[in-house]
Amino acid sequence: MAVDYYGYRKKFALLVPSTNTAVEVEYNMMRPEGVVLATRGCVIPPFKVTNEAEFVAMVEAIGAATEQGLRDALTCKPDHVIFGYSAETFWDGKERSDREFKRYNDIANEVGNCNVTFGAQAILDALSCYPTVRKIGVVTPYMPVGDNMVVKFLADIGYEVVTIKGHNSPGPVEIAHESFAKTRALVAQVDSEEVDLILQAGSNLYFVELAAKLEQELGKPVLAINALTFWHALRSNGINDRIHGFGSLLSEHIEIPSKA
Repeated sequence: MAVDYYGYRKKFALLVPSTNTAVEVEYNMMRPEGVVLATRGCVIPPFKVTNEAEFVAMVEAIGAATEQGLRDALTCKPDHVIFGYSAETFWDGKERSDREFKRYNDIANEVGNCNVTFGAQAILDALSCYPTVRKIGVVTPYMPVGDNMVVKFLADIGYEVVTIKGHNSPGPVEIAHESFAKTRALVAQVDSEEVDLILQAGSNLYFVELAAKLEQELGKPVLAINALTFWHALRSNGINDRIHGFGSLLSEHIEIPSKA
């Protein structure tokens, strides 16, 4: 059967908010030979986010654009679809997240004969690679209402967030303008001896390279949302390459742990 010339191992459709630049860049840094990414946007405005109501409106706009974005992405006949965003996938906790995942995965199955990687479920599977972890420090680009949703989802799946800090970025485009120095400062604020692992949410926040450096400095796992969603898509599709330079998840964990 004919396959994509450069994507002879797998062709992934990458679904992102149209304001997002970081996911495509970071995925291509991590991409093994024989895998291609077809990036497609869920179209949203370049919102101004100065308060929590505006942040919620941004998340709701992403949700409203997702089904059409997914159907558009499926037209390239991908082997798998990766949802390259996180806030909307864990909004309002695990029950809603599971319901939304099933909705979109059913569409992908029916229309494209493929499955999807959803940020929230990828977090759950990635954390299962670190069975001794129970207490987490979290950094995000979000406002407090978004941070609260991260805390709720992680509590629903059995993890305690010790501390969470957000950039309060002034819009979805501006998330990608945050510097490593500012993000590193947030990590320092959430880290402590009590924290077993650092998790970063917010897919337009550049973090995969910094995460690898911080793991070495802190001596504990540091997981970037873009690394863990890409890891999930690779491992879900039988690609077990050890990919170095982006943290322990991609370099050490070559399969998704069994849930049995």
